Amino acid sequence: MIAAGIFTLSGLAVGYVGSAAIVSFLLAALVAAFTALTYCEFTSIYPFSGEGYLYARKTFPPLLAYLVGWCILLGYASSCAFYIASLSTYFNEFIWHVPVAALPGLVFLAALTLLNIKGTKESGTFQIVVTVAKIALLVWFIAGGLGGFDAAAITARFSNDLPMIASTAALVFITFFGFSAIAASAGEVINPTKTIPRAIFISMLVVTVLYALVVLVVVVADLTEYTEAAMGVAARAFLGPVGGAVIVGGAIFSMISASNASILAGSRVALSMSHRRHLPRFFGRISAGTHTPFVAVLAAGGSIGIFALLLPLEDLAHFANLVLLLALCFVNAALIVHRRRFPDIERPFRVPLVPLLPALGIAANIYLILQIPMQGHIQPVLFAILALLIGLFWYAAWRGTRFEVPDAAGPESRIVALHASPRTAPFRILLPVYNPHTAEPMLRMAATLARHQDGEITLLRVVQVPDQLPPEMARKAIEAEDDILERLAALEGELDVPITTEVRVGRNVARAILEAQREDRSHLIVLGWKGFTTQTRQILGEVTDDVVRLARADIMLVRFGAERAVPRRILVPTAGSVHASKAVGYALGLAEGGGGTLTVAGVVPLNASKRKRAAKEKWLAEERTGMPEDAAVRTRILTGSGVVESIVAAAEEYDAVMVGASGDSFSSRIVFGTIPERVAREAPGTVMVLKSHERVRAFMGRVAAD
Repeated sequence: MIAAGIFTLSGLAVGYVGSAAIVSFLLAALVAAFTALTYCEFTSIYPFSGEGYLYARKTFPPLLAYLVGWCILLGYASSCAFYIASLSTYFNEFIWHVPVAALPGLVFLAALTLLNIKGTKESGTFQIVVTVAKIALLVWFIAGGLGGFDAAAITARFSNDLPMIASTAALVFITFFGFSAIAASAGEVINPTKTIPRAIFISMLVVTVLYALVVLVVVVADLTEYTEAAMGVAARAFLGPVGGAVIVGGAIFSMISASNASILAGSRVALSMSHRRHLPRFFGRISAGTHTPFVAVLAAGGSIGIFALLLPLEDLAHFANLVLLLALCFVNAALIVHRRRFPDIERPFRVPLVPLLPALGIAANIYLILQIPMQGHIQPVLFAILALLIGLFWYAAWRGTRFEVPDAAGPESRIVALHASPRTAPFRILLPVYNPHTAEPMLRMAATLARHQDGEITLLRVVQVPDQLPPEMARKAIEAEDDILERLAALEGELDVPITTEVRVGRNVARAILEAQREDRSHLIVLGWKGFTTQTRQILGEVTDDVVRLARADIMLVRFGAERAVPRRILVPTAGSVHASKAVGYALGLAEGGGGTLTVAGVVPLNASKRKRAAKEKWLAEERTGMPEDAAVRTRILTGSGVVESIVAAAEEYDAVMVGASGDSFSSRIVFGTIPERVAREAPGTVMVLKSHERVRAFMGRVAAD
């Protein structure tokens, strides 16, 4: 917290509002205190690394939590860049002017990055030593300057420009944000539940007193010009050349230590985000030798260097303040929401007057944010908006295109046997074969669909091989699976459909199916289904659950009735959902392929009015109009005491019922206890459930997924 802010912003603040800069610093401290209280409560509940992002992750939907984390990452990178740029300014002004102005700061940045890669203990010890030294130097500076205290001069230089005082508070807020860096390393602190809140309170109190006194001394110096180097000039005036040099050295070390803390905190936030799948996993890689997240540290160092080169000093401060204040608004809101969502959770530290104090924190943060553009600092505002948009677009692109696998799925599967058909087709069906008793009727059903859409079929067998299985036993298992597929592939001529057979070896069957679909780019996966599961934690079965949830293809679940054959008379009850509409298309292909009929039905309550019945009949007629005129399609109204009861009663007249999956637009699960599951459990014949894969909805679902 005692960093570049006090050494550079104190002079700028006095230049803007004179001795009223003390009020600006106190106002910034008050605003920070509201959120510091929130941090104390959250740290007592979640004593882990990650700070504001972690608290948002435990409270808000994933996408909003990511936005908070991204703001904090931007804030740490830009605030550290501010420290690095300040270091370069002091170095060039008081030590040695180098041809490349930014070079001193970048050299120190590289050294600090390597220090943080070396180890947390080493960087923490360095931090303690430097902090003790710079507090001693500040006390020396204050003692030397207060000897010339002149109350009349202080009063005369007090500005009454309240908007400017508030704007200056927004500028210097960055000097108090260090309290979040304390919480960021909670996972590496002994007894964090007690230690972190104490550290936050002590640091806030000490720093606020020191800052007020430092600003007072800078005002007393009565300099002709107040720039970012004003404190160094004041030190020379009060303490002489030697004292001034010592203070300048202390300032540089303060900037170094603040940069070190920011690299440490920023890398831990990135580590937490990678663990919670908001950043790629490689950001969370830990060095085997130093036990530090070296990729996250390197990324933090690189982004800091970019910011230091892109923006000038004052714009860096405004940019950092804007994104950090925005993040803190969400963190304060998280406390209000968290209290309501988890009223019974243990809270060793409790913020009083919730929701009043967090709400005041939000209002104060928003006020300071608005001061930045109102005072004409447009460039950092535009740059912040651009940085936030880049983060959101990148996140959407990464999460939306990422290939997901079941939890704890292990390594990728591998193909051990492949017999590709010489013929190819534009529509591809993947048929995993795992039940020999239903394999042939499933193949005939898939072939009927393939012929209707000029498609081909890939027959897949997955051999689940544990680590300890001897190689010779694995080979025997693979050969047995290959024999099963050969018998099915022999039907290719009879079915008049290209058939490819594939045997995969893997630790997780669902992952192997998903990988086969991804590589083959199959449009439809046909899976056998018994219609229910006896395990409460599974909806469709261990393998089927994961495939239905994660596959980027249409899914057709088939539960055969007593007669295992391609159905000819098919009933499709529909209410117009995206899944049901797709089900009508597949059911039409099955019916036409088998020379049968398709009945599209709408369900109305038994006591429905004539108007509702007429509206449903009109809607069904419109649905029929959208199908080929020569197709054997009928429409029908089903009535009964309930939707499921109506469908089950009518199902006795048909070979099969096909229903669309349940769930909202982002859901890829068929929720236990809903219409498809009940129909499959109660209907006498074959039941098929169709889950449509809509690219846009699936993309948004992956972006918003937990």
